[in-house]
Amino acid sequence: MTGTMKSILQFFKFAGPLLAMVLIIAAAPRTVIAEDSFLSAIEDFPLMSGLDEITGGVMVFDSPSGRIVEALTMGKVSREEVLQFYSNTLPQLGWAETTAGNFTREDEILKLEFPQTSAPSGATASGGPPTISVLFMLSPSK
Repeated sequence: MTGTMKSILQFFKFAGPLLAMVLIIAAAPRTVIAEDSFLSAIEDFPLMSGLDEITGGVMVFDSPSGRIVEALTMGKVSREEVLQFYSNTLPQLGWAETTAGNFTREDEILKLEFPQTSAPSGATASGGPPTISVLFMLSPSK
């Protein structure tokens, strides 16, 4: 066996298990929240991958009883994916789900609504999900 062949075998002896571990980690299902994927108006509120905050679609109002925030997002995801993501993610941030798309935390209520967009509902011609709107509404509980 030549010196080059030995070097290649030694490399794969080390790199093989490392490569296998990287592939296993990459393929593992998980909810990942990127550092920059939060709503601009709610600093600790994750924005699901596939949703984009709409410029001019945010309203913030501070009242004596607490903050009122509305943030409009759009994306090519399904309503079910959005509800599942937030059902899995928000409890980790202290929110308790009361009903599908409705959460409470301390003295605040969060509601997810799906306003009708101009595009008809249902799958697109390409078979992917249509573009939907998701409205996040945060208000005081009292």
